[in-house]
Amino acid sequence: MNAGTDREFVNSLAKGLNLLMCFTKERPVWSLTEMARANEMNLPTARRYLYTFTKLGFMVRDDSAKTFQLTPKVMQLGGWVFASMGIRNRLMPHMKSIRNEMDVTTHCAILEGNQIIAVERILSSDVVNIDLSAGSRLPIHATSLGKAIVAFMDHTEQKKIAGLLEFSSLTPHTITDVSSFLKELKITRSRGYAVADQELNIGLKTLAIPIFNTKDKVEASFGVSYPWSRTQEPGFEDRLIERLFEVKNKA
Repeated sequence: MNAGTDREFVNSLAKGLNLLMCFTKERPVWSLTEMARANEMNLPTARRYLYTFTKLGFMVRDDSAKTFQLTPKVMQLGGWVFASMGIRNRLMPHMKSIRNEMDVTTHCAILEGNQIIAVERILSSDVVNIDLSAGSRLPIHATSLGKAIVAFMDHTEQKKIAGLLEFSSLTPHTITDVSSFLKELKITRSRGYAVADQELNIGLKTLAIPIFNTKDKVEASFGVSYPWSRTQEPGFEDRLIERLFEVKNKA
């Protein structure tokens, strides 16, 4: 979309936001040339955008390397969203309680497009943990947090989302096709909770439940993760599932 098709659309603002979105955890530093190429801009235009963000304090320029990276000021654009979200406040007591009781990592997440976004996470003492923070994005098909949300949508929405997924193979256990994914969603809905058994990371198992709003629409998911070795502890997963259902009924 651009100004030519929508007179209310501010094309220059959209380009600036797209430029900001290029900075990721995997790619935190960019040169002017790289940024111009990635955003299909000429060098003078890209330079003006980067200069403006630098003057506003959202970026810093390394003069010796001639590269740019974001500053903590960008947190003002979105960090408060996660801190103030009602879902976080509703689930935080449960996250702390289960983490302390069973020493598992607890998470909550929301859906955005064809990914899930971590809203909050409380780490266990185990060394097997994935590196996540508020705002981190994860694939739907390889996570119990993602499955727990999509499984409890209506079938039309499920198929629409499934059609957007790339089904990247992250481990030998990852679901890699639409048919298997939809079958997994049906199983998830039937038993009431989602499972991702080493589908995102080898050695890590996760469980998650859907969280509904007052209109009985799924709005988020609440999950736990733990080393696969703990599945061998007698009664451990039974108790964990019991606690998850308690959250599902109370949150």
